Amino acid sequence: MTGQLIEAGCRAIPGLSRWYLDHHVSIKRLEKQVRRRLGFPAPPASVTLLVTYACNFGCDHCESTSHPKAEWGLPFETIARLIREIREMGVKTLIISGGEPLIRPDLFEIIELANQQGLKVLLCTNGSLVEQQGDRLARAKLDGVFMSVDGLEETNDQFRRHPGAFKQTFHALELFQTMGIRYRMVNTMVHPGNLHEMEELGDWIMASAATIWRIALALPSGRAKWQDRFCATDDQIRWILRFIRDRRQRFPVMLSEEVGYVGPWALEVRPKPFASGDGLSHFAIMPTGDVIGSSCLHDITYSEGNIKQQDLQTIWRTGFKRYREPSLPEDCHECRYLHACGGGVYAMRVGDRHCLKRLWEEGGQ
Repeated sequence: MTGQLIEAGCRAIPGLSRWYLDHHVSIKRLEKQVRRRLGFPAPPASVTLLVTYACNFGCDHCESTSHPKAEWGLPFETIARLIREIREMGVKTLIISGGEPLIRPDLFEIIELANQQGLKVLLCTNGSLVEQQGDRLARAKLDGVFMSVDGLEETNDQFRRHPGAFKQTFHALELFQTMGIRYRMVNTMVHPGNLHEMEELGDWIMASAATIWRIALALPSGRAKWQDRFCATDDQIRWILRFIRDRRQRFPVMLSEEVGYVGPWALEVRPKPFASGDGLSHFAIMPTGDVIGSSCLHDITYSEGNIKQQDLQTIWRTGFKRYREPSLPEDCHECRYLHACGGGVYAMRVGDRHCLKRLWEEGGQ
């Protein structure tokens, strides 16, 4: 709350506002660093729990490389312990993801336990099983849902390798609206293969039961790793930024945080300044028990520890050095945008896609 008041005050003063935006990431990191050194570190704001790798879809870009025959996740007893630990740490929000969480038979027991612990619960789902599980979902206390649409019907269904996915997603959004779930986000990964469909897809989403639309670029992880066909060119990324800027005047649409710092577009494509929360205010727990600092780099190569060997509090207190004290490329240290960018998002640095300054330095807005 104090940080939010300081930010609001800085942004309200014209001269200070520009300075604050230009140093936003450095200020956020310093704030959390000081708290850790004084012995009262800020708790994570949210935790993503991947309850399974299993999924009835086979999306071409899946960050966790989920598929129908994937292994199950952690046993219920372990998840119950984790939920209690998460609450004891002071976390407010639990994001349940996968795979497809609704495949897991004990999902609703997990949600109920999280509710009992006073956590806000958000569910990531592909929507295909929402009608089938409608009665139980209506009784579950969900604060929001995340869904994905990656193109118009033919493109989306091929991309997600599930005939009927497009219609099922939009129908699920309507069902969630009927259930009284107020926050309903649709995520779209834009790439050269669906870029030409964005205008029409935007009309679909604006007319749907979605309440917010988040647009992302391909991440160098999961099935999209080293897939050049998903990488947008600089001109295509500029088009995407302009598209978001223009659509924001008619509907809540935003650029995904994972894309990183976008310079002069910062407050035109997002509601607040860029600052990655990975390893600072958020982490994810994989179905293997590995704890990952990134909300999207679901690769146990980057594990900060495993809950089978350590408790969450210890991992949170002693891990995540790559996010909290990042070792940045030499070019970053010489860059004028360092304090506003901070080296971008770790997941993008892994694939050398973190720096976007050429977009505005060479091509303008």
